[in-house]
Amino acid sequence: MFTDPEIARVGFTEDMARRGMAVRSEWLDRGIYAPSPEEMMVLGLSANDMVARVSRLRIADDTPLAIERASLSSHVLPEPAAIGASLYAALEKTGNRPVRAVQRISAANLGEADAQLLDVPAGSASLNIERISYLATGKVIEFTRSVYRGDTYDFVAELRLSAPAEPKK
Repeated sequence: MFTDPEIARVGFTEDMARRGMAVRSEWLDRGIYAPSPEEMMVLGLSANDMVARVSRLRIADDTPLAIERASLSSHVLPEPAAIGASLYAALEKTGNRPVRAVQRISAANLGEADAQLLDVPAGSASLNIERISYLATGKVIEFTRSVYRGDTYDFVAELRLSAPAEPKK
């Protein structure tokens, strides 16, 4: 049986540094909005709550690799424009840094807008990642949808096997 998946425990910046690449980000959006129905469901928000959305283009060695779009309750992130280089560093200052996440990775073809940001033709392959991040209490803290260029990015996952169960006597 597989236990304790070690998928994406490091952030984009650390991952790229391990690959020897220089990293930078360009903010695309940092604002407060009315939540979408999907954000309400995932984040446990009501129709009267607001959501903080932060989006950025992630660039390594001057090549745009990914678009990250994160949503959080505005109670957790009331001033998204005040985030510096790291969303998780900002969350850590308020005691809201995620400790666990579940990710779904799927393949897709890029639409015109995302392809333009990633500097590839529309219809190019991409890896789409949907991540739900949790606090130690089990509460959902973040909902992120990311789009990675399929021609320049790969994911590495380590799965640890649990010890075989002792036969029952």
